[in-house]
Amino acid sequence: MPPRRDREAQGELVALPGVGPKTAERLAAQGLVTLADLARVIPTGYRDRRHRTSLALTPEGGEAAVVATIRRFSQRFFRGRFFAGLDCVVVDTDGRELGLQCQWFHRVGGLAERAQAGKRVLLVGRVSRKKGKLALIHPEIRDPEAPGPTITVRYPDVEGVGEATLAKLCRTAVERLNAGLLVDPLAPELRARLGLIGLGEALALLHAPDEALPVETIAALQAGSSPAHRRMLFEELLVAQLALLQRRAAAQALPVTVSLLPDEGSRRESLRACVPFEPTRAQWAAIDEIEADLARPRPMLRLLQGDVGSGKTLVAFAASAGIVAAGGQATWMAPIEILARQHLATLRPWCASAGIRLALLTGSMSRSERQTVVEAAAAGTVDLVVGTHALLTEDVQFRRLGLVVVDEQHRFGVRQRALLRDKGRAPHLLVLTATPIPRTLALSLVGELDLSTLREAPPGRRPPETTLMAGPVGRARLRLAEHVRQDRLQGFVVCPQIEAGAREASDVDEAAAELRKLLPGLRIEVVHGRVDPARRAAAMAEFRAGAIDVLVATTVIEVGVDVPEARFMLIEHAEHFGLSQLHQLRGRIGRGTERSWCLLHTGADPGSPAARRLQVLADTSDGFTVAERDLAERGPGELFGLRQAGRAAWAGLAGEGVALLEAARAAAGELLAADPTLARYAELRARVERHARPEAGDAG
Repeated sequence: MPPRRDREAQGELVALPGVGPKTAERLAAQGLVTLADLARVIPTGYRDRRHRTSLALTPEGGEAAVVATIRRFSQRFFRGRFFAGLDCVVVDTDGRELGLQCQWFHRVGGLAERAQAGKRVLLVGRVSRKKGKLALIHPEIRDPEAPGPTITVRYPDVEGVGEATLAKLCRTAVERLNAGLLVDPLAPELRARLGLIGLGEALALLHAPDEALPVETIAALQAGSSPAHRRMLFEELLVAQLALLQRRAAAQALPVTVSLLPDEGSRRESLRACVPFEPTRAQWAAIDEIEADLARPRPMLRLLQGDVGSGKTLVAFAASAGIVAAGGQATWMAPIEILARQHLATLRPWCASAGIRLALLTGSMSRSERQTVVEAAAAGTVDLVVGTHALLTEDVQFRRLGLVVVDEQHRFGVRQRALLRDKGRAPHLLVLTATPIPRTLALSLVGELDLSTLREAPPGRRPPETTLMAGPVGRARLRLAEHVRQDRLQGFVVCPQIEAGAREASDVDEAAAELRKLLPGLRIEVVHGRVDPARRAAAMAEFRAGAIDVLVATTVIEVGVDVPEARFMLIEHAEHFGLSQLHQLRGRIGRGTERSWCLLHTGADPGSPAARRLQVLADTSDGFTVAERDLAERGPGELFGLRQAGRAAWAGLAGEGVALLEAARAAAGELLAADPTLARYAELRARVERHARPEAGDAG
């Protein structure tokens, strides 16, 4: 049983002033169930009203605190959405008068009363520059002479819990923990070696910065690069690494059921006889690495990463064929039925040549169809089953499962992978991803898996020619229409949202309506996550068959769409997507030998940070280069389930994040080598156990 002070630290939040059952439930929905959880919430920003800043010199996205005189205020509803605008003038620090627009896309209590024409106000918010005009989006507005705290902390949104309430709860949690309940999971010698501050000091700096702190310290907090952020990120990464390494040890504790038979070179010749092309050198190298693993007495745990179109399917087939030849069965799990059926279509002729009995199992199959496959898997009369989440149900069992292949690994959680592996006695695991990761980073992020990489595309593939276009989205649609009309190209239009919302970005319905006007007589269809799955599958099938000219979609097409005839893609308001996601999206075209085009539209100004970021995609088609840049900007959390604290802390420490990740990896290995169960580190062990629980979030 944990010490009394640990039990108190994990007591119910309803004991805090102002927290009733409803608030506790809303906090729990965000994973905030203990004092320690609240204390580890990373603030989203800080506002320092002690010093006025130069509006002209504040960079895009930077925080500005300025005194302005209001010229005009307006508020209205537009397309069902509230909008308020403020037109004002600012005398900048150099004496120049600058025009400033303020915009709010949600209601703010008392805004109309505070925003009267002719009034002087203090505005604090992030600077935006659109079409050469200065703007603050959702700024704080107050009387410049009013008393009050000069440094305020901002927090992430928790539905049903106001920001002021969350701020108060986080401060109270820190105060109570620092009053004697706090246990630092990092040993003093480890902190000293890495130059990390203590947990109590870090939490106090994050949630209650002292009014006497120098401007530089507040700036570091605002940028997310403070010693507190560095300390919290390392702890989060260490916990993740410990969980990964413990998971690897547990997964390899049992001997495998099926190992590859000795080979005198016959497997290569058998593979060549099954497929209508010669594998690339990179594919042969990956096959050799995997077959070496499959011949060992302990289960393989391997990640095969490769860009879109690099040939991962062939490598996975080679592994499956080897296991079947050794008397075992294999199963492949894909995240969506479209992708599972594409695998089935690709594998069918290969399996027929190899004498491998192939079956499909998805949720849309009839009961009798499903039962036939389930019985065949249990009896061992089918060798390879390709499916979706339907493979995870309790009635699906295998007679002699030797290999599990999981495609698009970031779309499945740890628990789902474990459920599939539990269908057999310690089967080998091969995980596939088309999201390239730099090698050293991959070894740390998915540390329970060994790594194989495909960096060589099959001969004949032509990457899309990518162009960046800034300005009104209508110009980009005209460009698309010209290509479609003149060259009769099939293509995609990708929008960041389904319907008009808080973001200033296009939506699929509006885009489709405009394109129908530009392209009369052509068939334009819309697909997104709210479209009935059967209708969505039918639209995809019609697009593949050439019955649809332009498919307007959200990111539902990111995986599972293989249409070699599709040769044009327009991604509208591309600044709303991550670089790796954009790279995955454009991977839907350029899948044949013909020339193809990808047009990235942005509403950001040319030369702005957003436009410069997107230029990376125009400059390179190498997914690994794109991934490096994406990691630097967004961190690993989007892809590998890092907790909120880790994601938020990485944002400002991206330049140092990889070094901290590698340090965490090394420290985790040392700790487990000396104490495999972490018996001497009760607080750290508790954090690792919670990290590994499915309800805490499925990492990786």
